[in-house]
Amino acid sequence: DHFVFSLTCLAICSHSAMDECTDDSSRPQRCMPEFVNAAFNVTVVATNTCGSPPEEYCVQTGVTGVTKSCHICDAGDRRQHHSAVYLTDYNNQQDTTWWQSQTMLAGIQYPNSINLTLHLGKAFDITYVRLKFHTSRPESFAIYKRTSEDGPWTPYQYYSGSCEKTYQKFNRGFIRTGEDEQQALCTDEFSDISPLTGGNVAFSTLEGRPSAYNFDNSPVLQEWVTATDIKVTLNRLNTFGDEVFNDPKVLKSYYYAVSDFAVGGRCKCNGHASECVKNNGFDKPVCNCKHNTEGDDCNVCKPFYNDRPWRRATANNPNECLKCNCNGKSAECYFDPELYRATGHGGHCRNCADNTDGPKCERCLDNHYRDRSGNRCLPCSCNSVGSLATQCDNTGRCSCKPGVMGDKCDRCQPGFHTLTEAGCRPCSCNPSGSTQECDVQTGRCQCKDNVEGFNCDRCKLGYFNLDPQNPQGCTLCFCFQHSSVCDSAEGYSIDTVSSTFDKDDEQWTAQQRDGSSVSVQWSAGGEEISLVAEDYFPMYFVAPERFLGNQLLSYGQNLTLNFRVDRRDTRLSAEDVVLEGAGLRVAVPLIAQGNAYPGENMQTFVFRLHDSTDYPWRPTLPQSEFQKLLHNLTSIKIRGTYSERSAGYLDDVMLITARRGPGTPARWVEKCTCPQGYMGQHCENCTLGYRRNRPDLGAFSSCDACNCNGHSDTCNPDTGMCDCQHNTAGLSCERCEDGSYGDSTVGSSSDCKPCPCPGGSTCAVVPKTKEVVCTNCPTGTTGKRCELCDDGFFGDPLGENGPVRVCRACKCSDNIDPNAVGNCDRETGECLKCIYNTDGFFCDRCKEGFYGSPLATNPNDKCKPCSCSLYGTVDRQTTCLQVTGQCPCLAHVINRDCSACEPGFFNLQSGTGCVRCTCNPIGSTNGQCDISSGQCECQPGVTGLRCERCEVNFFGFGLSGCKPCDCDPEGSSTTQCKDDGRCECSPGFVGARCDMCEENYFYNRSTLGCQQCPACYSLIRDKVNQQRQKLHDLQNLIDNLGSTSEAVSDKAFEDRLKQAEKAIMDLLEEAQTSKNVDKGLLERLGNLNNTLTTQWNRLQNIRNGVDDTGTQTDKARNRVRDTENLVDRAREELDKAKDAISKLDIKTPSNTADPNNMTLLAEEARNLADKHKMDADQIEKIAKDANDTSTKALNLLMKTLDGEGKTNKDIDELNRKYNEAKDLANNLEKQANKVHAEAEEAGDKALKIYSNLTSLPPFNTKSLEGEASKIKKEASDLDKLIDKTEKEYNDLRDDLRGKETEVRKLLEKGKTEQQTADQLLARADAAKALAEEAANKGRSTYQEAQDILGNLRDFDKRVNDNKTAAENAMKRIPEINATISAANEKTKQAEGALGNADADAKEAKSKAEEAEKIASLAQKGSAKTKVDAEKAFEDTKKLDGEVNNMMDQLSAAEAELAKKKAEADQDMMMASMASDNAKEAEDNARKAKSAVRTVLNTINDLLKSLGNIDKVDLSKLGLIEGSLKQAKDKMVNSDLDRKLSELNDVAKSQEEMITDYDRQIKEIQSDIANLNDIKNTLPNGCFNTPSIERP
Repeated sequence: DHFVFSLTCLAICSHSAMDECTDDSSRPQRCMPEFVNAAFNVTVVATNTCGSPPEEYCVQTGVTGVTKSCHICDAGDRRQHHSAVYLTDYNNQQDTTWWQSQTMLAGIQYPNSINLTLHLGKAFDITYVRLKFHTSRPESFAIYKRTSEDGPWTPYQYYSGSCEKTYQKFNRGFIRTGEDEQQALCTDEFSDISPLTGGNVAFSTLEGRPSAYNFDNSPVLQEWVTATDIKVTLNRLNTFGDEVFNDPKVLKSYYYAVSDFAVGGRCKCNGHASECVKNNGFDKPVCNCKHNTEGDDCNVCKPFYNDRPWRRATANNPNECLKCNCNGKSAECYFDPELYRATGHGGHCRNCADNTDGPKCERCLDNHYRDRSGNRCLPCSCNSVGSLATQCDNTGRCSCKPGVMGDKCDRCQPGFHTLTEAGCRPCSCNPSGSTQECDVQTGRCQCKDNVEGFNCDRCKLGYFNLDPQNPQGCTLCFCFQHSSVCDSAEGYSIDTVSSTFDKDDEQWTAQQRDGSSVSVQWSAGGEEISLVAEDYFPMYFVAPERFLGNQLLSYGQNLTLNFRVDRRDTRLSAEDVVLEGAGLRVAVPLIAQGNAYPGENMQTFVFRLHDSTDYPWRPTLPQSEFQKLLHNLTSIKIRGTYSERSAGYLDDVMLITARRGPGTPARWVEKCTCPQGYMGQHCENCTLGYRRNRPDLGAFSSCDACNCNGHSDTCNPDTGMCDCQHNTAGLSCERCEDGSYGDSTVGSSSDCKPCPCPGGSTCAVVPKTKEVVCTNCPTGTTGKRCELCDDGFFGDPLGENGPVRVCRACKCSDNIDPNAVGNCDRETGECLKCIYNTDGFFCDRCKEGFYGSPLATNPNDKCKPCSCSLYGTVDRQTTCLQVTGQCPCLAHVINRDCSACEPGFFNLQSGTGCVRCTCNPIGSTNGQCDISSGQCECQPGVTGLRCERCEVNFFGFGLSGCKPCDCDPEGSSTTQCKDDGRCECSPGFVGARCDMCEENYFYNRSTLGCQQCPACYSLIRDKVNQQRQKLHDLQNLIDNLGSTSEAVSDKAFEDRLKQAEKAIMDLLEEAQTSKNVDKGLLERLGNLNNTLTTQWNRLQNIRNGVDDTGTQTDKARNRVRDTENLVDRAREELDKAKDAISKLDIKTPSNTADPNNMTLLAEEARNLADKHKMDADQIEKIAKDANDTSTKALNLLMKTLDGEGKTNKDIDELNRKYNEAKDLANNLEKQANKVHAEAEEAGDKALKIYSNLTSLPPFNTKSLEGEASKIKKEASDLDKLIDKTEKEYNDLRDDLRGKETEVRKLLEKGKTEQQTADQLLARADAAKALAEEAANKGRSTYQEAQDILGNLRDFDKRVNDNKTAAENAMKRIPEINATISAANEKTKQAEGALGNADADAKEAKSKAEEAEKIASLAQKGSAKTKVDAEKAFEDTKKLDGEVNNMMDQLSAAEAELAKKKAEADQDMMMASMASDNAKEAEDNARKAKSAVRTVLNTINDLLKSLGNIDKVDLSKLGLIEGSLKQAKDKMVNSDLDRKLSELNDVAKSQEEMITDYDRQIKEIQSDIANLNDIKNTLPNGCFNTPSIERP
């Protein structure tokens, strides 16, 4: 009781402090309702109450045997009832009331329990529960509480004397810190049976709870003290144990009775209310909540005050509820713990207005978005099917499911279809083959142009390589247009062709718009190339060879380049990038295909090589044509300049292509699936058994099955030529091979049988008789079985006139016309028609009056007329020796034709021989004279018919001629000198030339002649004469010293002798000096001699080179002749083919619906004609080129020979001057040697005189002085001679300098001619190649002729088979006439091409009317054609041999030319002189070429006519024959032979000039020998002594 009172007092005392929820400052604070007895006047529900029905109970006294006071409990009696209301009524000690249960007698005892349940009406914070028992306290009872009215009962406390037995709890247990503080404890403290009445049991909810002193912070205890209901369960009565006797009185004394049931606590308002009030609606107590809280217990915040979590108010914190921030969009909210933990504000607004949402209505509701004003939100209205969510973004756009689009996600995106809950389905379109779009309903993809399939995942038929970069999806199969099925090839990788210009221009070139070349500038610093323009005309960069050729693998790929310009004023064009090839051309502007405009900075330009309209190449080409262009790409041009005075710069050009090998796969390379008949990666080859329909188209031509008539499974894929078996031949095995006969078109292996002819020769079957006739007998035989000798052969093959003799070719030494008939006797072989002026059994000798080599290969070298001179031949004969051609000459007549006199003879016209010239041997140069007048060739200064006297004013008749007098005109009385050369002087003049004054005379310019000196000078003259006399005497004395022994002693003489000795010594010294001068002169003359010798050797080498050139000229002339023969033979083959065609017979079928065999044959003939035309054109071109080249070579060599002649003249002139200089030098040398010898002799004499002076007797010194004067004069003459010689030498040297310049010029011209010769050699090589090709064409022509022959045989057979058809054809004459009329029209059209063919056409018309006659002659014509073809083959073989021979000659010529090349550098000084003749010869060659071209054009027209035959027209065949004949006539009349003959004559004249040069050289050498002889006869000294003094 004391404890309960204390708690009650505490609750009451605290009431005044907690009744206000705000402090004096109106700030919230904790507040609590007053402390009350929550059970007061609250009805308790008891599960057992006495009185129903009334029953007796007794009061326990605790004394056994004492009579108990018993009473009645009657529920119906207010005075005697003890209902549960007495539990909570006012407890009055004086008037006690209680509740009572039934007694033990009624079964109230364990395990039966009684529950007293108190419903408080709301939650209370329970401080205690107190029970006051009217009887003894129970042995075991428990108190339970409920936190909520519908919650579970939780034990509060157990009271039992048997805790463990009854409640399985430890007695008087306690709670340790950290243990569960909401566990109920059990105690036996209040379980004693005493007191028997008025015992209290008080339970304190917090007693023994560790956290009771921190109650505000212990949610566990706060929960523990909270209760809305209290239940007391009475389990076991306390007894004295006497109930076991079941005494009713005893049992009636045991029962439960409680007088007061009190519960102390406060209305639970969690510190947010100071009172509880009745709820108006339910009369239920509720808290009068403050702090923005509400609820029965103020246990929640008001609807708009949830910004932080609701908490109990504490003494330190009222924890009032805070108002939510809903931005004016809501008036209610709730607390969001997660939001609070995240933001510190837990107020989560509800029912936000204007479609807002969020904890603070700060955002739009889901599926809404804020409008532009920001004040309200609008619904997203997202399509529920197409949206990922119903929420949209802040612009109202919904978030769409995959493949869905639109603001509301209400439609499918491009590339998607069928809007479903999963979104739009992807179109499943292959990105490489589609536009990524499909039908929104069906999902069918929209494919690129060349792609098909529901998903665009496969290329259309004819296309391949599904490529995302290709705007058309797939690439057209190229396959050379043979297949439309292809796929990407394996094994190819991406490759590039590029130019980076790192080191040079990499062979890039440039050109202007007109195609003229311009230079490309390469920049080492910029590593780029550039072009600079001076005008507006564009210039283009041109790619080198590696960018060209077969670039098919670049189709659909990119051409990339870097380009810039130096100025912005660029004016682009439609042709900035140009591609050319296969005769096609496309171009594109620089800015096409999305490229930028060019500027001053380097930019990259990309061009896709594709025919799509997205890449506008102009003109537009089909894809196959574009691929064809790339297959043979010949030019890539990139425009480099765009304005005047501008420049363009190019760098890093790259072309994407592919190659075989590892790397990044190049899927655009095709691998074709070829149809039957084709093979190869691109179907570029025909398979075995197929051939090209049109070989000229190459790989673009279709392949047709080989038609071999059952005789071969294969044929040549290019020509269609079958590999024939079973003895068949022809393009389609349509005829029997040579040596067999039959019908090969039957198709069996036995179609063709061997011919019964010797040597396996061919044969034919006569249609009427079925007789087999040999058509190609062995060479030299003829007849049905080759039993006769053919024309041009002789023998007796059957032995009819004696023993069997095999037919052999007539041996006529190639001196017959091979086209003539009857050239020899068929039995004896005697030649009957010799030509080329030959005669004899074998045409092996010349006719009378002719000479030469009848066996020579060149007709011009065979027999030539003797042409004997009538004046020089004995008896005027016209015959000559057969071999040499020498005519019988008269006396002293020479030359082959007796046309000249021997050297030294003349007067050929006398007819009796030549007369000796009788030339003076001294005065003439060589003893020869003019052959007509007899005038001798005189030495210089000599005259007279016989050169027997000197000319006027000349003297000294001798071997060297006469010398000029050279008399001084003033000092001589006449210009004619004496025989010794001395002139006749006028008075006062002396000297050999009268050019000096006499002693004691002097020359005065003012007076004519020499004037006599004054008289005093006569004394000097006399004195000198005395001295001369003394010298003379002295000489005599010396001469007589050896012959006398007289002694001479004269003192004066000795003195004078000493003076003479001194004079002699001076003379000796002067002579010695002269000797030294002479040595220098000799050295100079020696050097000159060496120089002239060198020049002579060089001229000799030049002459040898000229001889070699002449040899080469002959060889070239032979090659030209061989080439002409080749052309003639080719012409003959054409003539033979024409003859074979002209003999065809055409039979018309009986029915227009029947197949016309001739039509088939004509078709084959037309094909053959096309091929023959091509081959003929080629042969014609080869022959023409070979002829032109050989002609030019011959002309140039002729010019060289002509120049050689002129050069020889120059050589002769140089030789002459050289010889003159050499003679002069020899004379000078001899004279110098003579002077030297004389000087040495004079010295010796002087020494001898000096040595004998001491023994000399006295004599007169005048003789010595005279001798000294003589010697001095000789020395003076010697000086003059030396000066004259030196002057002549200088003149000669100056003259030789001019010649030296000419020789140098000749050398330079010679070098030029050497280059020309090299070019000729190159052309000769080309001619060689052409000749070889011509030989091959000849073989091919022969094969074709064989094929034609087979066709003719087949045609002959068909003619017989169709004889009936031919008869029926006669009924169709009107139709034939109509055909002839059409042929006439065609003939008129052909007149422009065939020239004068009108007459031939008329003739052809008449031949067409005679078609049936021609048919009967077809067999004979075919046989003749076969013979001609065989002969053509032999000619071709011969031509091949001749070509080989010519090749050998060319090889030899090349070797010879290489051998002579070292000498050619010196020889070339002459070659330039040949240019004039070369030009003239070249003109002749041009004329010949023009003539050949005219003939060839005619042949071309003929071949065109052959090729354009629509159907067989007999008039056309006649027209062809006439045209061929006309072409042949033009070829014959083209004057080629005449012009070649003229060229040969020029060559012959050159040879004659060379021979004449040799003769002149020999004559010069003879003159040199004569000069040497004259020099040897000259005297050793000059004895003309000059005077001592000179004026």
